[in-house]
Amino acid sequence: MERAIITTSWDDGHPLDLKLAELLSKYGIPGTFYIPIERVKRGCMSPDEIGEISRSFDIGGHTYHHVKLPRVSPEEAEREIIEGKARLEEIIGRRLSSFCYPYGEYNDRVVSLVKDAGFIGARTMRSLTRSLNDPLRMGSTVYARDRQLSRYIRHSASSRDFRFLCFLLRGNLFLKGWDRIAVETLDFVVGNGGIWHLWGHSWELDDNRDWRRLESVLGKISSLSEHATLVDNSHLLAMHRSGS
Repeated sequence: MERAIITTSWDDGHPLDLKLAELLSKYGIPGTFYIPIERVKRGCMSPDEIGEISRSFDIGGHTYHHVKLPRVSPEEAEREIIEGKARLEEIIGRRLSSFCYPYGEYNDRVVSLVKDAGFIGARTMRSLTRSLNDPLRMGSTVYARDRQLSRYIRHSASSRDFRFLCFLLRGNLFLKGWDRIAVETLDFVVGNGGIWHLWGHSWELDDNRDWRRLESVLGKISSLSEHATLVDNSHLLAMHRSGS
């Protein structure tokens, strides 16, 4: 059986990412923070705060202004991807290799722009997957938010991982809270192999008062760390590229 891989990623660069980073550090769990430079609706971390997180965690691109890339011109989409990447690299002093599509929206044109910008992989909002087939359309396993029934059913069916789908159906997991889905799918992946990927937003965890639920899941991950390989998204993508 292949060894299980555990990764986490966190979107939008909200100042509450600092609180999230403290929790990840407490439990020794890697994470990738996908950060836009500016976002009108919600605040973003300052360059100093981004630099602080980057000393302990992986940083990924998320455009400059957190725009829906398929809904703008190709020229604007290209600027958003390239300028967001360049500014983050200037702040943290190293190159980025991982990207995340804002709002989970992308098409073939956007994927090509992300690749041309020098990213080796990009995360989508597709859930309930435990494999990495296309690094520029990378899925995840669990979204740290409730009320995902229709999305989970649609995504799990499209993954064609029938063993995993049967496990989800037998456990009636589609109707459980995100933290229970996280814990039970984590046990499955550690026992059967594959990639387990948790993602979310710090501002959403705060809005939903979900910090305790998150800490419970992080404690579970920590307890299984001897039975799995814990990596950030960029490391995972590098492993995939090298075939390891």
